[in-house]
Amino acid sequence: MNIRIVKSYIEEYKKQFEYVDKQEIYKWQAVKHFQDSWDIDADNFYSMISSSLEKVSNLQDSGQYFPKRMLLKNSELAPERVRGLFKNLYNEEVDIYKRIEAFQSGFNDLNNKNFKDKKSYQDPRAVIVYLTLHFPERYYFYKYEMFKSFVEKVGISYKPIAGRLANIGKFNNYCDRLRDEISKDQELLKLHKKRITDDCYFDENLHILTQDFIYAVVRHLDNVEIEENRTVSLNATEINSSDISVAENEIKNSFTPRTINYLQNNIENKRIGDLGELWVIEREKQKLLQINEDKLAKKVSHVAKEVGDGLGYDVLSFDENGSEIYIEVKTTKGSVNTPYFITSNELEKSIVEQDSYQLYRVFAFNDETNSADLLIIKGNLSTLCKTPVAYKVKMLMEKRQKNV
Repeated sequence: MNIRIVKSYIEEYKKQFEYVDKQEIYKWQAVKHFQDSWDIDADNFYSMISSSLEKVSNLQDSGQYFPKRMLLKNSELAPERVRGLFKNLYNEEVDIYKRIEAFQSGFNDLNNKNFKDKKSYQDPRAVIVYLTLHFPERYYFYKYEMFKSFVEKVGISYKPIAGRLANIGKFNNYCDRLRDEISKDQELLKLHKKRITDDCYFDENLHILTQDFIYAVVRHLDNVEIEENRTVSLNATEINSSDISVAENEIKNSFTPRTINYLQNNIENKRIGDLGELWVIEREKQKLLQINEDKLAKKVSHVAKEVGDGLGYDVLSFDENGSEIYIEVKTTKGSVNTPYFITSNELEKSIVEQDSYQLYRVFAFNDETNSADLLIIKGNLSTLCKTPVAYKVKMLMEKRQKNV
């Protein structure tokens, strides 16, 4: 993502704020109305859902696209079936992709029974609207065509493919990054706060504002052009993990009281971490393109976002022979000696796949210029993991009968 282009669009967004606001304020009103009206346990589910969606406007039905219409038709005929689909959709303990697929599959089955010759229109865009209306602090309104056009305008290398649920994870990732940038602009935040009236949802987490900015870039704002060298440096120092000496017993229990803003630190660390992963993905693609491995470059994958955490690495790439490389990315604005954490999954993956595992230590990272230095550490990471900082405790309590 070209941050300079994004910032230029933010300036244009502010200039045309009043015009855009008149076109798009309904989104904040729709969320507020939904939040005030929604009751999953309402006696008359059809009446409740019909009222809740009164203000969604073209978030749902527009042109030849009728998800709201078909939702209401099926809710009228089979309210309990649709109620159950929404209960499952709103269960945040279940993987998001599984919930979307289950909602689509269940609704399509119901629609085929009730309206055999009509489409259900419950595509990912429609389902994400239901999720965002209910959880506006967690999700972003999504449209495939909007995302596809936006990535081209702001220099994002990812190419959305129609119908892929992975697009949603990618979209959320880029939205989080944009939200960080938007939250820094106090002038924009003042404009936004001023327009929020009593009939609007108070968008404290700026999710609706972020999507509104993306949609404005695609629909309302003039193109901006920035001349910038976006080449990612391929220079890197490569070493084996066994060649590194690590300071042991670095952490001592001094029991000195401290006050640390862990929440804000975690937010900033995640932001820098996400940017570092995107920087590595771009680097890997350029590396492969330079040796004419175009097909392999297209296969470079941001697995941490497309599949999820827990795999033990962030990026799947390839070497010059076409063999897979499992890359864990650790990014810092500081020096190469800045401490970082390795999880048990990352350690285990490096042991099992030590011939293919590489840790990319991205340091001196500059998010303004999208530049950094890189140290590549190959192989088993166990030699680096010297100081435990947390312990997992599982307690097994015996059940004892009380004497009566």
